[in-house]
Amino acid sequence: MKLRDHPMMIRTNGYRSWPPSWTTTHQDRDEKPVGEVGTLQDVVRSHIIDNKIFLFIESDGFRYMGFITFDDPGFYNKIYRLLKHHVGWPIKEIGDIELSHTP
Repeated sequence: MKLRDHPMMIRTNGYRSWPPSWTTTHQDRDEKPVGEVGTLQDVVRSHIIDNKIFLFIESDGFRYMGFITFDDPGFYNKIYRLLKHHVGWPIKEIGDIELSHTP
């Protein structure tokens, strides 16, 4: 099962974590990419919220930030390690990564 389709990428409240919603890191730029775009540049755990991972991408020469959140701490840690290992990869290819059905 691909990362994007894994049932644990959907929160119990119905919110789908993948793909992240992207926001600009530039004050003078309002355009935001949508979907599985760009290349993963960095992955950071939140130090305030224990189930949130921040992702930084580059798309069309600009840097953007998004985040993903999880209900299951074990799955959160698994995805964090996977993302750290795939810095430099296109977001679409990361979404294509095959995961087991279980955490």
